[in-house]
Amino acid sequence: MTQAGFWRQTQPTNQRVVLGGYGNFNNVWYLLPQGGGGTLGNPKRNVFATFAELAPNLRDKDLIILGGVLREQALAPLGVFDVTIMGGANLPRQATNSGVPTGGGAYWTFPTETTPTAATALLTLREQGWAIQNIAFTPFTSSPCIEGIRAESATYPDPSHLLIDGCLMIDGTTGIGFQDSGGCSDVVIQDCRFQSLATAIKGIAGAGIATPLTHQYLRNFFNQNTNDIVIGCSYGIIQGNRFKNTTTQKVDLTAGGHEIVVLNFFDDNAADIDPAHGYTGSAAGTWGNYTLNQAALQVGQPA
Repeated sequence: MTQAGFWRQTQPTNQRVVLGGYGNFNNVWYLLPQGGGGTLGNPKRNVFATFAELAPNLRDKDLIILGGVLREQALAPLGVFDVTIMGGANLPRQATNSGVPTGGGAYWTFPTETTPTAATALLTLREQGWAIQNIAFTPFTSSPCIEGIRAESATYPDPSHLLIDGCLMIDGTTGIGFQDSGGCSDVVIQDCRFQSLATAIKGIAGAGIATPLTHQYLRNFFNQNTNDIVIGCSYGIIQGNRFKNTTTQKVDLTAGGHEIVVLNFFDDNAADIDPAHGYTGSAAGTWGNYTLNQAALQVGQPA
């Protein structure tokens, strides 16, 4: 793999790359809705305008680089594991001006030329080990940005072991950030910003396979949402997050148990870390967090 200064000029000379800390990847695909791209000696074979066009080509451990503005509600393929979708931009941002792409960015939002499907995610995952990194999302009305559906069926097996890293999920009338349907395990959401959403991280019963297990939500910023984290969270870790200007539920882990909620920064006084003010844990949970009005950690389950 040769490289000339910046990601836009990365030129794979074969179809395999190595990313530090992630191991070998197989095929490298470019998702460029506004066109352009291509690689040295292979100008267009690995470039697509939509995820639906690209999806049949995917194999385990492939890498997709998204550049520009993608308007699509997409379903990930069956039988394909450990795919990474990476935003080809310096930082995730809303990369349009009144809906018109401004150039650059890695922004995924709902279609406007066709009618979006209600309650359908921008990206629906159904196999294990996918990673979504450095992408900005704006969801459709009452729909998630990213949804993992676990039904243990032929159509929706199990999208556990998901990584969402360094993404921005913002706006959308009654929109949702990440939605777990059915109870995935080992989902890691880290270093993301959730802003102006109905619910940032939400769990729904779906097929009712399990309670979400050993999720980790690390170092995220929740700002100006109606609800931040509303999900069952058995043996989960919620650590190092910042919560600001939440209207209703901050951390509601009803139906979970043995959660660890520590070293977060809550936008409430110590006396208000209770269910009436949007904090619900389990009797077996471990809580120790910073509040507005005391220097020491506020320790103990919300009550």
